[in-house]
Amino acid sequence: MRIKDLIQPLVGTEKMVVETVSEDAESNAIVIRVHPIKREQCRCGICHRKAKRYDGGRGIRRWRCDDIGAVMAYIECAVPRVVCKDHGVVVASVPWARHKSGFTRRFEETVTWLATHASKTVVASLMRVEWHTVGSICERVYRELEGKSASRFDSLVNLGIDETSYKKGHKYMTVVINHDTASVIWCGVGYGKEVLSGFFTLLMPAQRDSIRCVSADGARWIASCIEEYCPNAERCVDPFHVVSWATQALDNERRKAWAEAHQTSKAMPKRSQGRPQKRESVNPEKKQAKAVKNLRYALLKNPENLSDKQHTQLKFLTEANPRLYRAYLLKENLRLALKAGANEIVDVLNQWMAWAQRCRIPAFRELRLKIKRNFDSIVAAAKHGLSNARMEAINNKIKLVIRMAFGFRNYGNMIAMVMLSCSAVRPSLPGR
Repeated sequence: MRIKDLIQPLVGTEKMVVETVSEDAESNAIVIRVHPIKREQCRCGICHRKAKRYDGGRGIRRWRCDDIGAVMAYIECAVPRVVCKDHGVVVASVPWARHKSGFTRRFEETVTWLATHASKTVVASLMRVEWHTVGSICERVYRELEGKSASRFDSLVNLGIDETSYKKGHKYMTVVINHDTASVIWCGVGYGKEVLSGFFTLLMPAQRDSIRCVSADGARWIASCIEEYCPNAERCVDPFHVVSWATQALDNERRKAWAEAHQTSKAMPKRSQGRPQKRESVNPEKKQAKAVKNLRYALLKNPENLSDKQHTQLKFLTEANPRLYRAYLLKENLRLALKAGANEIVDVLNQWMAWAQRCRIPAFRELRLKIKRNFDSIVAAAKHGLSNARMEAINNKIKLVIRMAFGFRNYGNMIAMVMLSCSAVRPSLPGR
């Protein structure tokens, strides 16, 4: 067997000529001296077109390749500079490595595949590279895979838009998914109309016209972007977010009821010291305030999931605080209304809004106005059966990717890792 037949699987290309194989005693590594075949010489490092030789460059260069057993291995070659008509004087390309990279293509593809399945710390330790180098390698591989794959913006029909946190201190990123393929098609650092407009400006007019439904929460900046760039698309407000609005209003009402009961108990005269007499009630207002405070989980859970103790707590609430119990019924009726079919949801929601208008609870009267503003979008979600459940699942996966990497110092590396893990562009393990 020729030496070249042994070396080619390490490098991942046949477009080279092996000159020598030696051992570097200083770095305890194997050094493979090669040069590109004739038709691969004197090509631009960026566009890979033939170009005129400029000078000898920096002379001999090395690229890290896959280890040979437990010993590190390097590819060594003299690389000149060339004059490209479009890019000027640049380093000539080599068939085994990407431009401005100190690693072979096969090595970088192996690192990228490992990074999508393990933490960056584990990958850095296994492949014997720096932690931050893993992110740079993943970004280079993703840019190349994205250029080779079909456009992820073609045949867009049902989209999902949401923002998710990626770092402490209110650091958010905006994520857009394709519901039909269950994959991320775009993500950008930050949130708001300016950030989301960056996605829609990437689309061609025909691609924007193909969008029919967009699921999102009730954020106004998302609604304004859809109206501006996709006027023919229907916005669908996820029922989960609508119920979360109601639970937030209910919890605010519970906090208000607890604060009122607490203030009442504090205003009561204090009893004298010593043990209470027989049949003497010890500050019943304080007990009522504590009971209201402990109602949080009973109020937020669905009735079918309540325990016997929580059923007793709600029964106590009907007499202790009818206003808070009325707020609980409003929340439950809204949850059931959103489960109605596409033909019934309009009538059921109108009945609920009429009840919320006369309920004399400010938080639910504000919620009624919010639902009225998003009424058509809520009905559209029921008609098309579109929800942000898949969007929330992908958000959780994004958080897992970021936790596995123990954070990112570079936004480009973070977005590359998210796209490699959650989009249709997936790296493959070399040689498999």
